[in-house]
Amino acid sequence: MNLYLRFLLLMLKRIRVSRKIGVFDQCRTRFRVQPLDLDLNFHMNNSRYLSIMDLGRFDLMMRSGVFWKLMAGGYYPVVVSESIRFRKSLKLFDGFELFTAIESWDDKDVFMTQRFVHRGEAVATGFIKGRFRKRGRKSSVPTAELFEITGTPYHGPRLSALARSQKTVEANLRAVK
Repeated sequence: MNLYLRFLLLMLKRIRVSRKIGVFDQCRTRFRVQPLDLDLNFHMNNSRYLSIMDLGRFDLMMRSGVFWKLMAGGYYPVVVSESIRFRKSLKLFDGFELFTAIESWDDKDVFMTQRFVHRGEAVATGFIKGRFRKRGRKSSVPTAELFEITGTPYHGPRLSALARSQKTVEANLRAVK
């Protein structure tokens, strides 16, 4: 329930007051660690980082103006894989910022980095591979189609070294039985 409330508040905030950014700009979203975010050690729970990353990606779509275009067209995002590295803990009521940016893409996937920053220091960094689906369609939406929706020219895949590494890790995980 806690994240639904955050989602609603973020949505209302972005509808009322939203500084527009480009879809490929870095999006900064502010949060505060709440009591329901804590684990038994009174640190923010590992899984909560991943849930808050969902909100950061939503915020990027809202602020760039593509959210409503995608929803109206029946498109919705799905996470294919994600990795996160923790450096320090966030404690109750710590304020932090989540920086979200599209890092690279291939023909059907978008790769994003998300960084949690507290008092100017990165406390966790996540890397997400996601794609879009469209209601009524069985396959994933090609990235070129997403670029068209955003009004951005598509010049083919642009994979970073980190994205290539993520694809290798996924291939190795598929081989594990």
